Amino acid sequence: MTVSSLPPEHALLLDAIAPLDQARADRQAWDGGRWGRTLRIADWHRLSPTLYCHLESKEEHAPAAVLSALERAYLAAAARSLFLAAARRQVVDALAAADVPAMLLKGAALVETVYSDPAQREMLDLDVLVPADRLPAANAALAALGYRTLPADDDPEGARSHVHAAEHHDPALVGEQHVVAVELHHHVVIAGEGAGFDIDDAWQRARAAPGATHLLPAPADLLLHVCLHFTRNRLGGSYRRRHTGGALGQICDIARIVEHEPIDWDALAAAARSYRLDARVFLALFAARELGVPVPSSALADLQPPRFDPRVGRRLVSLRVLRTGEGLPVRTVRWMLAPSREVLSRGWEADPSATLSLARAYLRRARAHAPGARSALRRPWSVVQDRRLNGQIHALEERA
Repeated sequence: MTVSSLPPEHALLLDAIAPLDQARADRQAWDGGRWGRTLRIADWHRLSPTLYCHLESKEEHAPAAVLSALERAYLAAAARSLFLAAARRQVVDALAAADVPAMLLKGAALVETVYSDPAQREMLDLDVLVPADRLPAANAALAALGYRTLPADDDPEGARSHVHAAEHHDPALVGEQHVVAVELHHHVVIAGEGAGFDIDDAWQRARAAPGATHLLPAPADLLLHVCLHFTRNRLGGSYRRRHTGGALGQICDIARIVEHEPIDWDALAAAARSYRLDARVFLALFAARELGVPVPSSALADLQPPRFDPRVGRRLVSLRVLRTGEGLPVRTVRWMLAPSREVLSRGWEADPSATLSLARAYLRRARAHAPGARSALRRPWSVVQDRRLNGQIHALEERA
């Protein structure tokens, strides 16, 4: 994607996360309206603290009101990061005391490896991988710290407890102060992903965290998981992943890993192919490179699906990364209007044998999807474009 085709607000965000020799954004003539849109877009992509640090480092500052708003976001993120760091230490120490091996994932691992300022990496929860046979002991260890699963009545949209252990992690455990949630994973892929992905491989490649009892993913595994998560989010499929929120934040994760970690690109490609995740990892790295992240051309070539059309990748960037706003999950009408008992029980905490429980879950699901449905009615052509894009991506996966 050329610099000239980027919206100016996104160009500034990319200057903050993946700078080039020459800045993409010329801010000299920006008015208050453009700065206001920039603040909203930065918040949407969870990059307000990063943008604040970027603008503060420049000789020509943004307007005082803009810097003040970004500074408030940065200070709030810094305070939360301190709280999360304390909770993270408490959690891993409790797991170690219970003789439960623990590996940090996603943001929890990134702030210990590639983010020198944890405030620049916003986190909603702590993701911790533990062996599947140690999940009961891990849950017991965190229960002793006051972590509990939220009852459905306290979590009407299923925001923190939407997945059962039959998937890749247990329901989220929320601390007594309802500030920190912990997700205990036994795998990093969900149903339909990563055929043949033996999680024991990740455990064997893991590295010890300096001066601590927990583990961190190997650099290539860290990048693979971040790429997988990026593409999974961009494909839609649940109310939590129905839009582009945080997309550039995930591009920032990829940029920081590429910059700071010694990636074995051959090992990454080999693992992605063996797990049948090469198309998903490729799309994430393609999007990152399109936006200025220095992903090696050889690494992309090793992962590129047969007959890949770059226009599909650029359409992914345009529709699923740079487009801001609510969107509808790209699924069938039947999936949206008439979900199965399995969908309601697996994703929305319903008792499949109880009619009232199913009805309540259906209503929670409908409320969660309502903003996206209203948006889709206003932009029907975008729904058509999204459906076409999903079909093209799934065709790539089938050929990979």
